[in-house]
Amino acid sequence: MVNPESPELAVIGLTCNVVGVFFLANSIRFREPHKALQDALGQSGRSLLKVRDTALNNMQVIIGFLFLTTGFLLQVVATWNMELTSLLFCAGIIAFAGGVYAIGAYSSRRAFRKLLREYFQSQPWSFQDDMQLTKEIGEALGVPHGKDMTVETYVQSVRQALGVPNQTKPAPAAERARRIALPGR
Repeated sequence: MVNPESPELAVIGLTCNVVGVFFLANSIRFREPHKALQDALGQSGRSLLKVRDTALNNMQVIIGFLFLTTGFLLQVVATWNMELTSLLFCAGIIAFAGGVYAIGAYSSRRAFRKLLREYFQSQPWSFQDDMQLTKEIGEALGVPHGKDMTVETYVQSVRQALGVPNQTKPAPAAERARRIALPGR
């Protein structure tokens, strides 16, 4: 049986917390203003360093959270008085956190869909030029994609889900020139 007043476990838990915070803080990297401006204006060169840094940051976040969680659990064990009511109370907190997470996930998906609709209703966009992005938008909006579906049909379904009117195809230059009658000709 674990000693309910175990200072060793509390110290080990706090040490795990310090290591976890170090990894989390290290994963938060601030970009230089010069690089941020280049990225915003689309002038930065192609580089795989961003991908490498993203993978490293993700790994540090995972390690940091593992250490923090372990540290907090060790502190809980060090101070737990082994009463069932404490365990039930903790289970209730975890269930409540799960519910809050589920509501937050649902709300963020709804807000994202609304943001997509507002953006694409206010901006002209050619969905056929970037079918990968169009498929991602369709997946976010729940637009089904069948193997027998044509590109035009799928684009029309995505546009409809976004509330964006269908684009009329621009007439070829020769036809436009034929329709434009200049005075005196």
